[in-house]
Amino acid sequence: MKRFTRMKHLSVLTACFLLMTLAAGCSSVNDDKDEKGADVKVGDRVPLFTVETVTENGTKSVFSTERLTGETVIVLFHTSCGDCQRELPRLNAYYLQHCKDNGFQMVAISREENAESVAAFWKEKKLSIPYSAQTDRRIYNLFASTYIPRVYFCRADGIVTKICVEQVDIDIEQGGTVIPLD
Repeated sequence: MKRFTRMKHLSVLTACFLLMTLAAGCSSVNDDKDEKGADVKVGDRVPLFTVETVTENGTKSVFSTERLTGETVIVLFHTSCGDCQRELPRLNAYYLQHCKDNGFQMVAISREENAESVAAFWKEKKLSIPYSAQTDRRIYNLFASTYIPRVYFCRADGIVTKICVEQVDIDIEQGGTVIPLD
């Protein structure tokens, strides 16, 4: 009987450990570094950067925050992050709803992930958002130091109007709109 109780206790402890590990979410995906990142807030100017992107059909292009043309959405992600896996298809629906809107831009930028890995994920999930695979944290650190996905909505003048962290809280299925700062 003692052996059964001890095994049951061990099973409960193991289950608790697994739940705590899962609850840590995507903050722990490659977050064990001592690097410091910025803390971009609503009302701030989006950081200046330029990245090469890959479109749905494999065409390469350049995205730069120095040349914003309208509503711009910047997504920071990692394909092994559960929250990112859940939110990227929702963000793709938003992209497909707005990609033909005048001046609309959207780019998804990976954090510490190679191009082959991102391309395979995009193909598997049938995503259309232009993406930029970044093998380091250079772009990510311009925005933050922890948590993904991070989604920044900006106006054409580069001012951040909305930030979503870990969960995108816009009604994408209803064609959600971003209300700019007054």
